[in-house]
Amino acid sequence: VGGSFQRSRGHRLVDSSLDLYAVAITSLMKQKKKPVPRAAGSGVDRGGRLGTAPLRRYIDGMCQKQAIAVLCGHGKPLSLDECKEASKLASRASDTVANLRSTKKRDGSTNNKQRGALHKVARHISSTGARKLKAVSSGHNNEVVILGTGAVARCRGVKGTL
Repeated sequence: VGGSFQRSRGHRLVDSSLDLYAVAITSLMKQKKKPVPRAAGSGVDRGGRLGTAPLRRYIDGMCQKQAIAVLCGHGKPLSLDECKEASKLASRASDTVANLRSTKKRDGSTNNKQRGALHKVARHISSTGARKLKAVSSGHNNEVVILGTGAVARCRGVKGTL
């Protein structure tokens, strides 16, 4: 309690294991000449991880899906265009979250940009009668980015993380 955080041998072991996993997946997919969905800036040459949090991040789930389809023969592998689309969706969600977080006031209240996005969601629901909205997990707790609106929301009644 108190003091600064120090990485233990266990932390270093987990980090090394996750890095090794990313290198192995990338290598195996290259051998099969199949694309892998990646988040922007997650290249192995940059030390980025790949597919290490499939229950938390959308792009990691897509990476896992591709690896299982290609390496185990379960399901249809994603095409290069589908991998690129998954990467774009993940980047858009991440950018939206970063933009909205950067506009939050210190007291936690919302500003005009956030209110505008929420009004857009309300108009969409009232005009279409939609009960479901397409969203992508932001990778932060139960937070999602509602596609087409730029709104960030938290899912209630969901145990664990998305």
